[in-house]
Amino acid sequence: MATPTPIPRTPCYVMDVDIAKRNAQRMLKRAEDAGCELRPHVKTHKTVEGALLQTGGRKSKIVVSTLKEAQHFAAGGFDDILYAVPITPDKLDEAAELCCRITFHVMVDNTQQLEALLDHPHCKWSVFIMVDCGYHRDGVDPSSQSALDLAKKITQSDATTLKGVYTHGGGSYDARGKEEILKYSVQERDAVVEFSQRLQKAGIAVGTVGVGSTPTCSHVPEDGLEGVNEMHPGNYLTYDSMQCDIGSCTVEDVAVRVLTRIVGIYPERNMLIVDMGWTGCSVQGAATGYGRITSHPELKVKVLKQEAGEVVPKSGTLDHEKYRIGMVLELAPHHSCAAAALHSSVLIKQNGELTGEKWVPCRGW
Repeated sequence: MATPTPIPRTPCYVMDVDIAKRNAQRMLKRAEDAGCELRPHVKTHKTVEGALLQTGGRKSKIVVSTLKEAQHFAAGGFDDILYAVPITPDKLDEAAELCCRITFHVMVDNTQQLEALLDHPHCKWSVFIMVDCGYHRDGVDPSSQSALDLAKKITQSDATTLKGVYTHGGGSYDARGKEEILKYSVQERDAVVEFSQRLQKAGIAVGTVGVGSTPTCSHVPEDGLEGVNEMHPGNYLTYDSMQCDIGSCTVEDVAVRVLTRIVGIYPERNMLIVDMGWTGCSVQGAATGYGRITSHPELKVKVLKQEAGEVVPKSGTLDHEKYRIGMVLELAPHHSCAAAALHSSVLIKQNGELTGEKWVPCRGW
């Protein structure tokens, strides 16, 4: 019998690869059923291994949020990479270098960004237009004349080609429950489809029409995604406690945990101290206990300091006899993207045990 891999120094970040594989396969099937290709976003984990789970083993067609991620995945053999943040002039030299090596796409939602592309010496830029579907973070107003003008300028230049339109239904993170998520799913679909139809009526070809957030892709519109041919969710590979609260998934679908050890027991204060601070799981989610302590659901995180956290009972008095110094607690983090970014490696769990394998994520911007 193999010796179990000991739990390393805490806090540490662990992914149950069996759950992650299941999540990946479900999303691939959901995209197929909707008549879409899946172009997964890889920023949640930033690892080659995780991306291969998301694509089903294909080394192409992914979304990134930083140029470092694009370079990391290109070095790992990936092609057809979309940098889904509006491009700025300081990044053009590195973006151009990627364009010379692989199929690489950039994003614009402003004529200044397009002008910077046109002024940069490069063979030809493959461009997506970011569309605001009601989230009001980035993206063009799809009903505006300026959005139509931007698309025309892209297609009229020999230096650029319009690859497609892209939107992110980030407003869905305000939803609670499937029915509310579906409203955002419809809003997201309609905004990008209507914009693509508007462009086509103006004689502008649109190859890719993409939607995607983890909530909206976990619950696609009941009347389908007609007019959409690409989905680009990302967080779904691991999910997290926030997605449980939204209604995208159940706790059983959350594939990651931050492990932390009890370093102090204080019955008189009705409190435990753990070695996980906000540097181990982020400051997000304070109002809901920074996540769920799934190994001991009677407990919650009250507050996090830099390198320590206060853990208290959800109700009543702490039964301090149940706990020991050095005992490991498992937290399903509030936001897995934020928690993963704080760790230098992802420890892999399979068949209920740590395997000793580590996935190393990309770092930097």
